[in-house]
Amino acid sequence: MRALVIGGTRFVGYHIVRKLLEENVEVTLFNRGQTADDFGNRVQRIHGDRKDYKKFYETFRRSRFDVVIDVIGYDPEDVEIAIKTFKGRIGQYIFISTGQVYLVTRNTHWPAREEDYYQPLAECPPGEEAGYEYGVKKRACEDLLEEAYKFQKFPSVRFRFPIIHGPRDYSLRLYSYIRRILDGNPLIIPEDGDVIVRHVYVGDVVRAIFRVLQVESTRGKVYNVASKEVMRLSEFIRLTARMLERDVEILPIPEKVMLEHHVTREVSPFSGKWVSYLDPSLIMEELKFQPTPVEEWLRETVRYFIDEYSGPDPDNYRQRPRELELIRYWKQFKKMI
Repeated sequence: MRALVIGGTRFVGYHIVRKLLEENVEVTLFNRGQTADDFGNRVQRIHGDRKDYKKFYETFRRSRFDVVIDVIGYDPEDVEIAIKTFKGRIGQYIFISTGQVYLVTRNTHWPAREEDYYQPLAECPPGEEAGYEYGVKKRACEDLLEEAYKFQKFPSVRFRFPIIHGPRDYSLRLYSYIRRILDGNPLIIPEDGDVIVRHVYVGDVVRAIFRVLQVESTRGKVYNVASKEVMRLSEFIRLTARMLERDVEILPIPEKVMLEHHVTREVSPFSGKWVSYLDPSLIMEELKFQPTPVEEWLRETVRYFIDEYSGPDPDNYRQRPRELELIRYWKQFKKMI
């Protein structure tokens, strides 16, 4: 089997490539070459900017692959040129999408099912332009792929994922909580931020992709992939603390009070407006896919950050001194009332 991975060296793409190599797949990577990898001469590398659409087309228009896995398709133009380039030359095109495609609509069914995608767009929440635009652009990408399958039989499979966890996660969102648990002080979440947590393990992302490889019946389809377990963020934080063999005190504080003390919502990354809650029933039923238990993948991810990660603190940890001042104020205030 010959595979092209667009991206492939940071987090999700890295794990996909490792699995492809384990399965003796012939792998070609296309990316800008800015992130080092440890694949050595086991992969072929083509460096370039996918936004240079003319060059992208010229690079691949004569190539043939069994599968193209697009990890970094963010703009509809990315997908438009991919369809033009690979039409009739590949066996399968796998597109990594996001649960945010539901959050930018007026969908009221949670957990979101694949069919809940077909809802009108909601208005952009004030101050949330970046997250909103991301979801809208991913929808535009998906719409192009759906149309290309309908009219041209372009063999795409789309996956929608919530927050993805695992080793090499450069977002450091989970590490934001780990760092705070380890410093031994209370942890703040916005009062309305104890949201439902149903994330996904990067290993399950990889397994889901491999489950559809060269399976003709999956072409043109879309699947949600997420953990089976459902819990509140506070439960998830306490489970993380148990993995660290630590106790944790969680303080819900109104966002208005947080902002008065110059503490932003970013101190609790999983309390944001763009945390999706997906129903993975379809892939579990159709493809007999069983997600990894949360305790198992959370333990592995925590171990990675404790034993292997050697990078800087999360950017939001710079707020920690102001958080501690707010914690002292809030505890005193609660005593008074």
